[in-house]
Amino acid sequence: MVARDAARRAELFPTGQQQQQQQRQQQSSAAPRVRPLRYSIIVPVLNEEEGLGDTLHYLQRSLDPPAHEIIVVDGGSTDATPAVAARCGVRVVRAGRGRARQMNAGAAMASGDVLVFAHADTRPPPSLLTVVAAALARPAVVLGGFRPVIEYEGRPLRFFSANNTLKTYYGPALVRPLSFLRGLRCLFGDQTLFCRATDFKRVGGYDSRLPIMEDADLCIRLHMAGPTTRPGRRGQVVQITSVPNHTSGRRLASWGRVHATAIHVVIGLSWYVGASPQQLVWLYHRLYTDFHR
Repeated sequence: MVARDAARRAELFPTGQQQQQQQRQQQSSAAPRVRPLRYSIIVPVLNEEEGLGDTLHYLQRSLDPPAHEIIVVDGGSTDATPAVAARCGVRVVRAGRGRARQMNAGAAMASGDVLVFAHADTRPPPSLLTVVAAALARPAVVLGGFRPVIEYEGRPLRFFSANNTLKTYYGPALVRPLSFLRGLRCLFGDQTLFCRATDFKRVGGYDSRLPIMEDADLCIRLHMAGPTTRPGRRGQVVQITSVPNHTSGRRLASWGRVHATAIHVVIGLSWYVGASPQQLVWLYHRLYTDFHR
């Protein structure tokens, strides 16, 4: 009985040490739990039935941690692409043709806090979401992408891989040197781009009028808008070099070094000096002869 009374007194009239312990427990239980970030992977497709299944299975089985959702956005395929995506158990959205329009449609349907844009012929690193989380933990970062390794028939295309990696830096350094010093980098879709959903929506997403160069355009607009936590400051666009992003060089291999470089220079400079979307459409159809966009 004496022991029971002592226990009651301790419960009703706790000591200073016991009071502190109770307060810590109450604060711990009352503190709101922080929900982990959710990641939405958006894959724009057009006539990709041959390799899409392998890409989706890779994204579903190899990423650690896994994505919250994978959204495939079809731009009007004439083959079995939508059926292949549906069989893989991912969400299938239909939109007008054009990667910018398709990626905007996918972003509008996404429920994730972070948007990741991956091509149908691309395999990001298994640590994709861990690396993305680390990059976006820096408030100044508004957009990122990965160092590309471009491959064709099982072998790396070293010239194109090196050029695309370096182009991320020398492109903005040549045409926008001040922005380059403030953190602008020029990323493209084969680098698997990522950003916060709030930042993406804040700048209106991709410019759906552009048939090409929509990725570079987004880099500039997010850089100029800057991070929400640092008003008046320019945003950082980063290239992750620690792990590669493997992507297909099927188009580049068929063109060859000189032809591919010439096409990219013509289109890139035309866009930068102010070519209208209609002029870019004309250039696109004149220079691009495949059906992957």
